[in-house]
Amino acid sequence: MCPVIIWIIVQGYETVFVVLFAINLLTDILDGYIARHYNMQTEQGALLDSWADVGSYIIAFAGVYKFHSYIYQDYPIFIIIYIGLYIAQMIISKIKYGQWVAGWHSFAIKINGYFQGFFFVILFSYGFIKWLFVSVLLTGCLSELELIILNFLCPKPIQNVKGLYWLVKHNSNKTKHE
Repeated sequence: MCPVIIWIIVQGYETVFVVLFAINLLTDILDGYIARHYNMQTEQGALLDSWADVGSYIIAFAGVYKFHSYIYQDYPIFIIIYIGLYIAQMIISKIKYGQWVAGWHSFAIKINGYFQGFFFVILFSYGFIKWLFVSVLLTGCLSELELIILNFLCPKPIQNVKGLYWLVKHNSNKTKHE
């Protein structure tokens, strides 16, 4: 749906964009829930989901730019830092593992995804709330930093890793048992 939603953004159909983007977010949540609940998780599925998330980010940033461009004008440094960290973790993954997305899906990334979705709902239904925007970008930056660290620590990607704390704890327990 990414190309279709981009076309809708370019055409300026804000209401249609909001509805389709909301459906996009809900189906992403539903897909993850079904995969976990019915134990249907696969490495390929995690990677496909990560690529779908990249598409969601593209349409989210494009939609905000088209319909709320003042945010980019008023807060460029916040957005540049977040996008920079997002791209940096993808480049590190490409260099280290040979793939742009690693499919980590850490708890921090999942929680931040829900938080970002909440922000978009508020933005398009109520309006811009500065503290919420800054909170979303701050948690997003922290989540991306965690992925950067995971990229450096792990010899290969671990799909659905719980997070850095879990990885360190798991490795220390593993070392104790060896």
